[in-house]
Amino acid sequence: MKNIIKIIKGSFVGMGSILPGISGSMVAAILKIYQDLIDALNDFLKAPIQSIKSVWQYIVGVLLGFIIGFVFINFFYELAPIPITFLFIGFILGAIPSLIKEVKSKTYKWHHFFVMIIAILFMVGFIFVTETQSTQTGFIYYISVFLVGVIYAVALIIPGLSGSTMLMAFGYFQILLTLVDEIVIAIVNLDFSTIVSQLPMLALLILGALIGLILVGKLMHYLLHHYKTHFYFAVLGIVFISPFNVLFTLQDNTSSNVFQSAWYMYVIGGILFILGVYLTYKISHLKKNKGEIQ
Repeated sequence: MKNIIKIIKGSFVGMGSILPGISGSMVAAILKIYQDLIDALNDFLKAPIQSIKSVWQYIVGVLLGFIIGFVFINFFYELAPIPITFLFIGFILGAIPSLIKEVKSKTYKWHHFFVMIIAILFMVGFIFVTETQSTQTGFIYYISVFLVGVIYAVALIIPGLSGSTMLMAFGYFQILLTLVDEIVIAIVNLDFSTIVSQLPMLALLILGALIGLILVGKLMHYLLHHYKTHFYFAVLGIVFISPFNVLFTLQDNTSSNVFQSAWYMYVIGGILFILGVYLTYKISHLKKNKGEIQ
């Protein structure tokens, strides 16, 4: 049963990585599995097999979440954006009680709240990020592909950061889209010469992602083990402001006029919101026989 619970938690992380305005790492922190993932990542170079074995359930769940996200969530997000958005806002807000328990302390310092305010301002700033154009050729293009991998890995690890938004800010988003699009088309058309020609780019992308994951993973491991209260104060700030970020960017991620949806969409959204709050609250409080599944 505990393996199933871990897979379910991992699937929420995977789905959170797909939905605009939400990051998978934030969902991992909300469900209190973030430290397990960071610890495994930190130990990966020393004991790769043991590290993977310690979190294999989460990895399976994340992959399932990605599939569900791409196949179903994107479809329903376009078909009924208000209900889906309200459901995920419910998922986010339902975690607040468990997060507050993480920051319970006998004394609070001013810098704990300062970290929360900085996290909120940082998230608000991302609302106003606009895409910059970046055209590179030759050696600079290779460097850019490598940086795309690094930036996306950083965004995957730091709660609240959107990989797509980060790439847009640095002007690298189109590079990623073009590269992935060319590889997918080549695979569909069985164009092996194009696939082979794109392998160096794909290798650079993966290399950048691995370096980003390992370096930033070690940084987050240090913060979690030395500044855990500060970390969860920052997560609380991100959770408080995330629903506004999701609603603010909602129209930009759909083709129709979202806020002119029929009244029953809002009713369904309200019901799903309550369901989302309830599910996250229950999942984040599930326990196994000895200790919590966290």
